[in-house]
Amino acid sequence: MSAPTTSGAADVPSSCAANSEQKLPSREEQLAAMTARVEELQKQDPSVDLKLEQKWWVPSLDFGSYLQDALPQEISAQFNAIFVKLIQDKFAPEAVAKARKQSRELLQAEYPQALERVEEMVFKNEAQFAELHRHLQGVDSIGCAGGNC
Repeated sequence: MSAPTTSGAADVPSSCAANSEQKLPSREEQLAAMTARVEELQKQDPSVDLKLEQKWWVPSLDFGSYLQDALPQEISAQFNAIFVKLIQDKFAPEAVAKARKQSRELLQAEYPQALERVEEMVFKNEAQFAELHRHLQGVDSIGCAGGNC
């Protein structure tokens, strides 16, 4: 049986498509790199508490490792394309709904456990996407003069 297709999945930028064919760093390498990055950000602005002791980034990295192990490369590439498009659309509510629908179409039949994890980790709180969308619209309106965009 062939994998379900999703509209827009073929629109992934070539740089993302190339990366999807390469093996990602190990979980330990990803954790070390992210920990170092967050620690560096904390040093750059000590007035902001990034709550390093909570290691809030670990569940996201574990989720990525799970998907890497659970999904074949072709399905993973299609799934990544869905989220590239969501990011390009700046998490607009209609883009979130479309990404959720496409994720369900892609994963439901053959990868129900992965879909369950996606729903739990990604789509559980759509209010966060709405807030991120509002923030990104604000960044667009003021430009990137004040920081890294």
